[in-house]
Amino acid sequence: MIEVLTVNKYDRALISREIEAQFDHCDFFTRIPANCSILLKPNFVMPSPKDDPSCTHPEFYMAIAEIFLKHGHRVGIGDSPAFGSCKKALKAHLVHDEVLDKGIEIVEFTNNQQYEDSTGQSSYKNLSICKELSEWDILINLPKLKVHQQMHFTGACKNLYGCVAGKKKILLHNLCKNKPVKFAEMILVNAKKAQAILHIADGIHAMHVTGPRGGDVHEFGKVLIGDNPLQVDYIFAKMANFKVEETPLFAALANEVFQEISTACEDTVNHPNFTYAENFVHSYINDISFSPPKLIRSGIRSLKFKLTGKV
Repeated sequence: MIEVLTVNKYDRALISREIEAQFDHCDFFTRIPANCSILLKPNFVMPSPKDDPSCTHPEFYMAIAEIFLKHGHRVGIGDSPAFGSCKKALKAHLVHDEVLDKGIEIVEFTNNQQYEDSTGQSSYKNLSICKELSEWDILINLPKLKVHQQMHFTGACKNLYGCVAGKKKILLHNLCKNKPVKFAEMILVNAKKAQAILHIADGIHAMHVTGPRGGDVHEFGKVLIGDNPLQVDYIFAKMANFKVEETPLFAALANEVFQEISTACEDTVNHPNFTYAENFVHSYINDISFSPPKLIRSGIRSLKFKLTGKV
């Protein structure tokens, strides 16, 4: 399942209405247990103002949280931002008190557990994912659609990399020895391990020019909903005018798998809601691995953020 919704503004009632209508259309609530626990995984790069296009917008994730609360589910919001914490991100978005008032749990991804990479890649034999995921019945992925200096773009698959707690993410960047496709193979293994059952991507305002932070708003006007993260990412990449098969994420797929994804998305590409984004600017590309000077600068930025709240 992959659907494209046209939503042009961050109006919580509008977002809720459009997404709940889609849930009703596909009988989503009959396919999950009653009164289960649902963890929402937005993209919080760092605590920043609510209109920062690098992060999932608060009106977006709060609308979705309210839908699940209304249906009697326990709801949490969790992430491991590059800087700061999930709690600080919610405070910067001015929804922290509302989250607590509504009984939504704040989940900090802080503890990793190891697992073996089933693909047998020597560089990534032992991988990690946060233990906090195991405490919830269902994970729902709420990525931000945007360009990325290392991966060309980020969407559903890359957002689940945020389920790796803390600075382990930096180590995994360096283990690929600056080979983007190898890094993307690990991203795919991680996405599978996270086991999100649904991906609802915030593309109302996408981010272009540069990323994963510091880019410009693009009034993309779309919400993508799918149960397969690769299909969600394929549709975004097509809409954003990427040469899909040349991006690291899709270059990492076997040809037959790529063809399966492409075929599964044909009806969506031909739907009236599918449109190619005008004037969508792709980011320049940096190395996947971090050089020693970059690691030092990252450490300085982390220390500066802890002391001042600014990067």
